[in-house]
Amino acid sequence: STAVTITAPSVKHILLDSLVVMKIVKHVDSELHAGISEVSGDACAGVLTGLVFLEDSRLEITNCFPTVRNEPVIDDDANTPQAAQQYEEQKQQEMLDMLRKFRTMNIDYEIVGFYQSHQFGAGFSHDLVESMFDYQAMGPENVVLIYDPIKTRQGQLSIRAWRLSTAALDLASKNDWRPELVKSAGLTYQNMFEELPIIIKSSYLNNVLMSELALSKSYSSDKYSTRHFDLGSKKSLEKSVRAMMANVDELNKSIQSLTKYTIDKQRHDNMVFSLTQKRQQENESRL
Repeated sequence: STAVTITAPSVKHILLDSLVVMKIVKHVDSELHAGISEVSGDACAGVLTGLVFLEDSRLEITNCFPTVRNEPVIDDDANTPQAAQQYEEQKQQEMLDMLRKFRTMNIDYEIVGFYQSHQFGAGFSHDLVESMFDYQAMGPENVVLIYDPIKTRQGQLSIRAWRLSTAALDLASKNDWRPELVKSAGLTYQNMFEELPIIIKSSYLNNVLMSELALSKSYSSDKYSTRHFDLGSKKSLEKSVRAMMANVDELNKSIQSLTKYTIDKQRHDNMVFSLTQKRQQENESRL
């Protein structure tokens, strides 16, 4: 395949609007509560819009919207290339409609990346690399935001920005991931992705309110402590245990398969040994 030439990115940090954070958290939390992600098997995702300021090496993400989710396949007839193509066309059409509405409302409509939700931030896969390459081929400054709902439910917001490194982009453009090429390019799991620092921007009124609360003596006492802001760990613990149980079930299946194989092999070896002994006795009796 023909290699695609991609300009090296120049953005060094990201300015993330608090509106985007709120919309991502609300989108992911609503889908987790409804169990949509577990039914469809796809990650909760959406498109990011904003502006690129090359003179400041800054990417400003000002808005976002969720992408169309693929309907769960119930009938085998629905799992066809035609259905997949129809889903992609619907996804592209709704994305264009949303961008057109953004433009009409005088909202930044330039696509600057996408976001995905992954528990514990473990979302790095071949599909993610392909999506990141497509976005960075469309715009070299585009990034992906990985949101961790588990850590957020513990009371610590976790949103990290990533992009493919130059070496990874070069291999992805050639679509050749042979081990010798990866090794010659010096590409490892440590330098395949580049993380960009994020600065969350709040409104001026919000900044004034937080400053007044910090300076106010009435809110500095133990009576108005911040312990009521703690989201608790019950939900996150439940999700963590559920994820561990899924892995434990897979491990138990593997152990059962290994045990069955060991028993069958031992039975077969005993059968071979007994038949060999019987044949030797028959040969000796003939002599």
